[in-house]
Order: sequence, then structure tokens, then C-alpha cells
Amino acid sequence: MKTRMGVLVAVSMAGILLAAGGCKIKKNEPSTKKAGDGVEIFFDNGGFNADEFIAKAWSEKIEPYFRDNAHDFAQVRAAIATDAQAAGKKYGHSENPVQTPWSFPVRLQGTVIDANTTSRAAFIAVDTDGDGKADAKVQLGPVIKGTSLRDVLPFIPFSAFKNQIEYANVGRALNKYVYEATLSKFPRDNLVGKQISAAGAFTLPAPGQEITITPAEITLAGGAQ
Repeated sequence: MKTRMGVLVAVSMAGILLAAGGCKIKKNEPSTKKAGDGVEIFFDNGGFNADEFIAKAWSEKIEPYFRDNAHDFAQVRAAIATDAQAAGKKYGHSENPVQTPWSFPVRLQGTVIDANTTSRAAFIAVDTDGDGKADAKVQLGPVIKGTSLRDVLPFIPFSAFKNQIEYANVGRALNKYVYEATLSKFPRDNLVGKQISAAGAFTLPAPGQEITITPAEITLAGGAQ
């Protein structure tokens, strides 16, 4: 009788924990979902690998997206200053604007006026309009903060993933891929005063906060990457 009671209590507690965590018991069967625009994401079978997914999606979807959809930074910045929500609808992407801020794919050119390349969260500050003031901070890594590159992509929505962990893994994998493929090769010495061009994404900052761009590509004047 005691053994049976112990089993019942254990089962009841497991049910409470699953309900509290929003978890569902699923069979260990292969399955796929469409993450919009034809991108398939595998997860329920436990075989989903975020690094492999990003490596495959980069040339097929991600790189072409920034090449074809990155808007002029100055134009986006001016639109945000006028009406941030209207700018988001016109130039940005958010899966749910009520709950998550807009992210914007942009392309910019400018002069480096400050550079912190000794920190693991390295960055350069860029003047895009020639007034001698920084208009955006461009991340160089290896530590890349935020998930702007992931959040701006309409074909990689949160709704296509099993849970927040899988979605977070994709964000980290994308930042890692960009650093290893591009940013790690970017020159880091004597950058102040030099011209750069970049394409990437930023998430709408809080009022008064700086714009921080995570580049998908970046080039130094003269063709160096």
C-alpha cells in the first residue's frame, strides 16, 4: 500500500512540474516544420543541430536576405526618429510587435571614430553623416551581444521551434557563424579614421540608447574584410 501511494505521489508531482513548465511529453519520432519561406527545421527527434542549420541556411537564405533587403541606414534612422512603429512596419521585422521590438536589416557606410578591439566584446563606433559623432556601434566580437541577426529574419520565427532553448541556440549559432566566417578576419589595428561599409541588423533600442549593429558582412575601404 505504501509503495502504491509513493508511486501515485511521484506521478502527481511529475504532472505538476510538467504543467508548470509548459512542457509536453512527445514521442521520439522524426518530424519537421516549415519556418516560413520554405526553411525546414528539425527538432522533435532530438537531432536538430543549430550550428549545422545555420551553416546550411547561410548561403541559401541568410546571406541573400541581407543582400536583397538591407535598407539604407540613414533612411531607417530618420524614419525611426519620426515614428518608430511606422518605421518598423516599413523597414523592419518583428514576429509579434506587441511583445518584441522591431529589428531592422540595414546597410551603412561611414568613418570609424572610435574602436575598442581589445575587449572580447569588441566594437567600432561609426559616423555615417560626417558630423564627427557616432551614429551606430558595430559589433566585431568574438562576444556578440543580442540576437538581432536572428530576430530580423522572417523565415526563422520563434513559432517554428519547440521551445525557447532551441530558438536561443539558433541565435547563438548565427552569431558564432558570423564571427568565425567574417568578423574574425576583419582587421583590428589602427581603425580610427578609416572608412567601412557593412550590412547587418539592429534591434530598436530604448529611447536615448545607442544603435548597435551586428554585421552579416563588413568591409574596410580598399577591399579588406
